[in-house]
Amino acid sequence: MDVVRNKKIDSWNEWHSEYDDPDSELAGRMRGVQGAIRDVLDAAPPGPVTIVSICGGQGRDLVGALADHPRRDDVRVRMVELDPANAAFATRTAAEAGIEGFEVVNGDAGLSDAYAGLPPADLVVVAGLYGHIDDDDQVRLIAFLRQILRPDGATVWTFFQRAKRRTAALRQFFVDASFEEEVFEVLPGEEYQFTIAISRLRGPVEPFRAGETIFTFGSSHQPLDTGAS
Repeated sequence: MDVVRNKKIDSWNEWHSEYDDPDSELAGRMRGVQGAIRDVLDAAPPGPVTIVSICGGQGRDLVGALADHPRRDDVRVRMVELDPANAAFATRTAAEAGIEGFEVVNGDAGLSDAYAGLPPADLVVVAGLYGHIDDDDQVRLIAFLRQILRPDGATVWTFFQRAKRRTAALRQFFVDASFEEEVFEVLPGEEYQFTIAISRLRGPVEPFRAGETIFTFGSSHQPLDTGAS
């Protein structure tokens, strides 16, 4: 079991190498997420800013967005990532960029305990995750955001337009949970057709509940839906 698990982790670490190709769709998504993070920071009121990244990978989106942003010294980040090599990469690059207050938790992002002890977040980044969990887990994760966001806090999230019916359903899940969609963009590309969105919480927040499972990574086995929405 450990051998299979380690091979799976290694493959996810190697998968991130596609970000090094500036012409790849993944690199395009990364730049789009970085821009959305900067937009949310630009609109944030003065004072401390708390950012949470769920399944943050190597942290390239956050490190790239914060490295030269004028609000970087106001920001406190908690990034949760299961892969130890990816977590180490994020820790190293954040330190090299001089970003203080960048905490990387090497643990299961699907457990609520990974987010305990934080002030209400101004921004939660969920990039590259919703396509790997099923509809029920998508609903649970969106509901959980109300436990860790402040009132009117924002989430930057991604999906892929090739799965048009699932994309439409996911957008509706946010609406049903009292999020207002401020931005929805379909990036150019042929393989993934990534989408990037900013949704802002307009309904009430909920108390944080420890000891809960929010989602199980890899729970979605649904094929891409290329039909009309």
